[in-house]
Amino acid sequence: MSRVTTFASAALGFGTAVVLLATASGSAAPGAPSAVNPLPTGDGAAPSAYASATGPLWNVLNWGPGPRAANPSAFAMDTVVDGRTEQQVLVSSSANDDVASADSVNNMSTSLDSGLSFLTTQRNAPTGAFNMVRLDDGSLLSIDFIPEWRDEAHSGINLKVWRSTDAGATWKLTRAPFTPPPGKVLGGNRGLRVHREALLLPDGTIIVPAYLAYVGERQASIVLQSTDRGRTWTQRGQIPAPLATNEVGWTFTTDDRLLAVMRTAETPARLRTSSSSDQGRTWTQAEPLVGPDGAQVVGISPHLVLQPNGVLLLATGRPDGRVYVSHDGTGRAWDEQRLVLSRYPSETGNGRYDGTSGNNSIVSVDSDRSVFFGDYCAVWGCKAYHEQYGIYASYVSAVTPGTGKIDLETKVRTGTATLTGDFAGRDRRFPEQRPEGAIDGSSRKHSAAVLAKRRGTPAMVVSLDREYPVERIGLMLGDGRPSSATVSLSADGREWTPVVRADGVRDHAMRYTELTPRRARYVRVEAPSGTRVTELEVYAAGLQTFENDLEYAVPRGFVEARNTTVSDQELRGADSRASLRLFDKFLDDNATATAVAPDVERQVLAFTWATNDFRGPFTFSVGGHREGRRVEPWRFRLQPGATQTLEVFEGGAWKPLGTLAKPIPTNTWTPFVVDATTTSATVRIGDQELTAAAPAQAADTLSGTTFTTGDPVSYGMTFFVDDLTIGEG
Repeated sequence: MSRVTTFASAALGFGTAVVLLATASGSAAPGAPSAVNPLPTGDGAAPSAYASATGPLWNVLNWGPGPRAANPSAFAMDTVVDGRTEQQVLVSSSANDDVASADSVNNMSTSLDSGLSFLTTQRNAPTGAFNMVRLDDGSLLSIDFIPEWRDEAHSGINLKVWRSTDAGATWKLTRAPFTPPPGKVLGGNRGLRVHREALLLPDGTIIVPAYLAYVGERQASIVLQSTDRGRTWTQRGQIPAPLATNEVGWTFTTDDRLLAVMRTAETPARLRTSSSSDQGRTWTQAEPLVGPDGAQVVGISPHLVLQPNGVLLLATGRPDGRVYVSHDGTGRAWDEQRLVLSRYPSETGNGRYDGTSGNNSIVSVDSDRSVFFGDYCAVWGCKAYHEQYGIYASYVSAVTPGTGKIDLETKVRTGTATLTGDFAGRDRRFPEQRPEGAIDGSSRKHSAAVLAKRRGTPAMVVSLDREYPVERIGLMLGDGRPSSATVSLSADGREWTPVVRADGVRDHAMRYTELTPRRARYVRVEAPSGTRVTELEVYAAGLQTFENDLEYAVPRGFVEARNTTVSDQELRGADSRASLRLFDKFLDDNATATAVAPDVERQVLAFTWATNDFRGPFTFSVGGHREGRRVEPWRFRLQPGATQTLEVFEGGAWKPLGTLAKPIPTNTWTPFVVDATTTSATVRIGDQELTAAAPAQAADTLSGTTFTTGDPVSYGMTFFVDDLTIGEG
């Protein structure tokens, strides 16, 4: 937090009132007018690559001028709402002066729907979210940023530890003494600052970072520990660094290390990184954290989150709000940088830091999605904005390779797939511990299926809605403790083939296994009794489900796109969360996207399609090549109306091919299949088949498809496409 000035001074100043406000997608601030189409254009990321992006911004709180709200910190825990795992997200923000002597004054905003809405905010809340942890009895513990002197002689300090047994609705304060190592004497203002993110180790020990300057020593980042549920505290370790450090963000990595990122006491502040292989007792020498550009990252308030899919995100700021991405989840290399928010009044003096303070927080809300929290300005930099404070949120998506992820959570909830097996009983303290916890996108400890059986080896079985060519399995077991399991596939539920064997793994996220595609309808996980199956993912070869795609971006594997994105809004997917959406509200443009595929002599194109606004035609085509040139041999157009007509482009004009016997209702998913050669094509819509015998252009081979609104330009359509396959006939 910016209150690091307790131990390290920073240059502060004010600039001129020139507003510069933009997001990574180029959209304006909430409420600002814009005449620019905000939808992306161009090519999507490669299906075989990692990818990341930021999404829309929304308000956590946005009061009128005067009331303070800055320096956000967030904590999330799992709950179950209407059969779905949701995150209860607590976001605290500061209302106190930014000086060392000021006591913390907190606002606490609460979301019950994974950060989408914050309907309640408590002013002058008893505690904040920056050092919060959920214990194994279901209670919450929160440690204040600033401790208090134990007596007037300043002989020691007490940490102010708050406890809640009702999910944060009410809190009770206890005072917990901190005992320094022998020979160390606390100095400064109230000894130390606790920052941030308490962790609960498997043995029940609570650890949390802090920074301080012992008398006669320079400022340093340390690790506090409590072995008695927060009643007393000692120093567990100290992170060695060649210069003064303070704020710490940390997480466990995919290779079972505890990774810390620290702010240095330089001006401007920079980030250093250190790791521990013994759960925070000893640490490597802190080294510069190097970004994708090869330079040490400048920033403050580091916060780390390891997504369930194993991609590691680092949130930081000053300047701006930014996210760094480590693809392999180790933090040994940072592969991408994403801008979330840039807002500052001037380029001169300290004006570059007088908008958003750069303080931030980030929490995971799904397997491949996190929410970044930042502020619009802080107490020392809000005058240019007329003292109108605010806390914002923004999606950050980071996906692994693979486009055929099957949405197990939705299918089990709708009943098209089933999840059965040998499970432990429910735990009333943790409703998220249930069979569906294995497929809910959360890697938190209790959001899991716990296998249990009195005799023999327990198992869980996912029965899919149909047979798929399974090519990839993602599996996470437990919460960092050694665990073992075997994953097997079956086409008929009787004969099983083991495809994944995990032996004594210490998982903090999913591990992925690539397979030679194998036809399967059943997926079984066998493990010793008591094993937590924390997450399971299944991917199918040759299938584009849009479930492992970047939201609000051009879908992976598509090129030359306009006004086409992946979306989980409105209609959602076909028995899934997400789909491709073509949006056309433009008189001078349409929506289009082309899916690339290998050249073949016969191509079978299959997808499901839906609309909630059918005011203009939907066009789908089969691409190809003629003597090395791109051609479009087959073009079909579905016209709206009480009677819906399928047309084919032939001889330079659109001609009727047939009328649908049953018009497709809005908000209804319908299967489409195009079985084409270079000389004929059969289109099946639902149960009805229509055949065309004259291509629009001669072709030697067929390859891919293009989806389009209008053609020519029309106005007002929204179309959805899901479960796309393009195969050789």
